[in-house]
Amino acid sequence: MSENQKPVSGQGNGGAAGGKGKIILPWVLFAATAIGFGAYAIVQANQSNVTTGNVGEEAVATVDEEKITANELYQTMLKQVGPQAVDQLILERLINREAAKQKIEVSDADINAELDKIKANFPDEATFNQQLESAGFTLDTLKEQIRPQVQLTKLVEPQIEVTDEELQTYYDENKAQYETPEQVRASHILVETKEEAEALLEQIKGGADFAELAKEHSKDGSAAQGGDLDFFGKGQMVAPFEEAAFALEIGEVSGVVESQFGFHIIKVTDKKAAATATFDEKKEEIRETVFQQKLNERTSAYVEELRSAAKIENSLATEETAAS
Repeated sequence: MSENQKPVSGQGNGGAAGGKGKIILPWVLFAATAIGFGAYAIVQANQSNVTTGNVGEEAVATVDEEKITANELYQTMLKQVGPQAVDQLILERLINREAAKQKIEVSDADINAELDKIKANFPDEATFNQQLESAGFTLDTLKEQIRPQVQLTKLVEPQIEVTDEELQTYYDENKAQYETPEQVRASHILVETKEEAEALLEQIKGGADFAELAKEHSKDGSAAQGGDLDFFGKGQMVAPFEEAAFALEIGEVSGVVESQFGFHIIKVTDKKAAATATFDEKKEEIRETVFQQKLNERTSAYVEELRSAAKIENSLATEETAAS
């Protein structure tokens, strides 16, 4: 029984997105992330006026009938995000120029592949579209932000080499993350009273189908799955439930087990012994991890090399952006 969940399994609760659900480009290099989605969206909305340097006196908000004008908004944005925005435009220009020099092309397929990586951070397409809209983006404007990122990746990738020795070292230093602790797969029936649990246990001993009884009587969210909780390790369930489950053999049914959630009858349906994945099993996964680490490190250095090789004047630069 999970210490912080009710029902036990958490099934039927909609799942968890982990840390997912935000549109974030991998290296946080471009305007979409550097100046913030909201600011970018406002600039886009006022684009025709921004290019003239005079946004206008139309009201974007009022306070007791006192106008806050579009021009005031633009000037505030210019102070807050202008230096960073210009810095990102400079970076995009440098990347685009170098990509052209090296005849690097970015296809729609390249952009869509990167877009798919971003979408993978979301539980479904609808959530992605909702976040996209709330960030002030359309799919097309997001794709335009992706393009220089893909160019930069194509510029840097050929410079990355990963050796088998590096892969082995990574595996040896991170072996703990490839260990899988002992797990059991169990089903259970959760009811409110001990008397009801004992009556159901007698039916099970008499040959009644455990899954059918769970569907009919269990108060847990796993009832629809016949009480199945799938595999879980130690530390995932409350102590009385865990102790009973891990003490059972495959196919064995517990007695009545009491927890703060009620009274359980537990049936273990499978077990997995503790195991450690071998280097060969994880080699390609490790290769991708090490490659991405090296790519990120080399990308940062490469960007600085592009900056150093160019004569750059940024009249909006602050001390912070000038030093970056």
